[in-house]
Amino acid sequence: MSNPELERLRHVWQTLGREDPLWAVLSQADKRGGRWQADEFLATGRAEIDAQVHALAARGWPARHALALDFGCGAGRLSRALAAHFEHVIGIDVSASMIEAARALNRDIDNVEFRENPSPRLDGIADGSVDLVYSVMTLQHIPSQLAAGYVEEFFRVLAPGGVAVFQFVAGADESLRGRFFARVPNRWLNPLRRVAWRRQAVFEMHSLRECDLAWTMVRFPDLSIVAAVEDSAAGRGWHGMRWYVVRDAQRSENAAPC
Repeated sequence: MSNPELERLRHVWQTLGREDPLWAVLSQADKRGGRWQADEFLATGRAEIDAQVHALAARGWPARHALALDFGCGAGRLSRALAAHFEHVIGIDVSASMIEAARALNRDIDNVEFRENPSPRLDGIADGSVDLVYSVMTLQHIPSQLAAGYVEEFFRVLAPGGVAVFQFVAGADESLRGRFFARVPNRWLNPLRRVAWRRQAVFEMHSLRECDLAWTMVRFPDLSIVAAVEDSAAGRGWHGMRWYVVRDAQRSENAAPC
């Protein structure tokens, strides 16, 4: 059965992937219109992943470095960087045009594969098989119910001793801009985005409640939230969070914190 929200999401990112894939991934105003240089674009991914992997390693995570999953891989900026630290990397995205861009940009890397995933599940990814699930600047653009389902999929595929690192928007902040976002729905914001960005296909912002994610974890008693930190990737006006969730085979219970 088709999912209208998923189909609309695919259409938007198909269009963005055809028109300007690097800017759609990292939407800096001065890079719009194909002005990202590939080496500069990829260097941002390398800096982020190297810092995250080294910080995780200092705490002994993940236990193995066999398989990493980059959810919402876009043009493969982070997948490429992960390939320096893991035996194999899978980058998945809802958009075929983004997958095409990722393959073209990373054709010289032999331990990364890119898969189109037009599904509300992580199709083809086995239970308990992924040592690092990594996702930033992706869940915030996915309608909330779909995004919550993907987080549950992160938990399903996480291997013992593995860690899931994912960023999301918990809501608007208390700034004037944030109060505006909290009161104006996407259907009214989208025309403004089309004017500001000078394009018809525009991505939306969606939030996930931390309590809802915590209750999802109750179904996975061997998972632990080991860190939850504020994250500014969503930009001004949004209260972003980054969660670090570890699968610990020794843990037998996990109470929801709210």
